[in-house]
Amino acid sequence: MDRFCFEPDRYPEEPGCYLMFDRSGQLLYVGKAVNLRRRLCSYFQSKPDRPKVAQLVQEIADIEIMIVRNENESFTLETNLIQYYKPPYNRAKKRESSVYPYIAVTQEPVPRLLSADRERQAPRASGASGGERLIGPFPNPVFRNYALEFVIDNYKLRTCEPLPSRLCMRYYLGKCGGICELKETEEQYDERMSGVLQLLSDPGGMPGEMEKAMEALSERLQFEKAKDMYVRLNALRSMLDEQAVNVSRDHHQLAVFFGSGHLLAARIEYGMLRTRFVCIAVDSEWVQRLIFLLPDKGLIEIITNDMSMAEPLVRLARTRRLKVKAAVPARGKKLHMLNICERNLIYRLDYSTKTNTNCHNPS
Repeated sequence: MDRFCFEPDRYPEEPGCYLMFDRSGQLLYVGKAVNLRRRLCSYFQSKPDRPKVAQLVQEIADIEIMIVRNENESFTLETNLIQYYKPPYNRAKKRESSVYPYIAVTQEPVPRLLSADRERQAPRASGASGGERLIGPFPNPVFRNYALEFVIDNYKLRTCEPLPSRLCMRYYLGKCGGICELKETEEQYDERMSGVLQLLSDPGGMPGEMEKAMEALSERLQFEKAKDMYVRLNALRSMLDEQAVNVSRDHHQLAVFFGSGHLLAARIEYGMLRTRFVCIAVDSEWVQRLIFLLPDKGLIEIITNDMSMAEPLVRLARTRRLKVKAAVPARGKKLHMLNICERNLIYRLDYSTKTNTNCHNPS
């Protein structure tokens, strides 16, 4: 096969993820971008800045994209795909587990805040000793960690375990109220903690509080700290954009969008879109080809834009004694997922027409 020929006009100027494959079909790398065309051009229209990137470019034989709606979705989908496929050229995120991120409030006279993760199939959060109040889940672990660090320092909450008998360095750095030596009363501490818990219960208010803290740092001429706060502030704002590719669910889903003569299906595991789309023609074999996307057990929900078209798939699943329900969503994240499927189907059909390739895996 000839070396991969990159043609910029084939790729949309939209947010999403790109998957790079070698000649044998092995997935080499997963990346994300706010503008897919511009990001992909950076690989092929300029000299790679690192030997590893140069080697990757030499091995690329195919690029597949998955269009989403905003930067937050592209970030989240990239994480899902890397954790599932573990491509050799991706180093970060491979070892991260897919969890629901929470913050736990300890059951102590002077409570602390801790990070706590709940596995998707597990009923309880891990990282806490049990019985704590849980706040969340947050958009992702990075958002949770940034928010937790900010409120602990900005509201001078204790982190020590056990409560010491003398002041520590955090007090002298202005990051603790000194409750251990009664530099403040428990009532004062509880009042601050109540404000923190109210703030954490609505993650959308976190950037506003961080902006106030950033302005205060600038007024005190602490510009380096203000700059760091600014970077985190922008990161948190982007993470608050609505996303539908990683949500809190306790069952599997299959999103199937029917177009004119073709369909695009997305397998969603416990709320996570983390595998490639399946784009096929609606022919006599389409039901048999999709049935293998369904798990062997557990509740399965099929969401679709056309219930009459999806009915053969539902019937076949039930004849195999699978617990299946189907719906045409009118709003919410299920509808958003179908919209993502629709956008990708339109792109792939247009791509296939221009390049005379198949819908499933354009190249």
